[in-house]
Amino acid sequence: MRILDLNIENSGYYEIIQAIISNLSIKSLYSFSYFNVYVAITARKNPFLKNDLNKFCVLYSDGIGVFWASKFLFGKQGLKERINGTELYSKILDLAQKNNYKIFFFGGGEKAALSLEANLRKKYPNLLIGGVIKRDLNYDESVLQKINQSNSDILFLGLGTPYQEKWIATLGKKCNIPIQISVGSGIDFLAGSYKRAPLIFQKFGLEWFFRLLLEPKRLWKRYLIGIPTFIILIIKEKLSGKIQL
Repeated sequence: MRILDLNIENSGYYEIIQAIISNLSIKSLYSFSYFNVYVAITARKNPFLKNDLNKFCVLYSDGIGVFWASKFLFGKQGLKERINGTELYSKILDLAQKNNYKIFFFGGGEKAALSLEANLRKKYPNLLIGGVIKRDLNYDESVLQKINQSNSDILFLGLGTPYQEKWIATLGKKCNIPIQISVGSGIDFLAGSYKRAPLIFQKFGLEWFFRLLLEPKRLWKRYLIGIPTFIILIIKEKLSGKIQL
């Protein structure tokens, strides 16, 4: 379906995992990124980001905001399942450990890069890790060479928006890892650098509010201005009569 001029895949967790398995079986390039309220707003202001997002194989929804927007725009034909990025990455790690897929992690801060493997081993003791490189926004091909030499199956790219989208749009086809996933702050969460919201916040789609409480100075504009802006844009799209499945 099309939301704010971008095509969003109407897939649940099962379909996403099956797409990964299918593309890995034939070593086919399959790049996908998340589409949440922040990405939607940023892409409206940044045509370069919008262009990069259109180069991904798939955009999947992330978070309660886009899920509700799809129901408002398309009713019963809206998104079939609310996807949470952090939950999705856990399912991918489960899949990788079970099937001996090797994952390379590129992104996250220096602290996250140092603690990532040890933290992952607590839950995924047999996970094959091809390498870990901290966030680098220089699009250096020497980093690409290290990634390629790992012969990994899945790349978790956590450079943040719009940098990770630009990396895949620019260097993705030169990367020999078939599954390329932009994960935003996902690596920091997996490393334990960021604390995930308690279950009650997760249940009601309020993880964004929990993050705001933890980092108000950094995130207040993203949520307190971004969310109302997103709502207004969605209402305008509904009233325009130009919505497309």
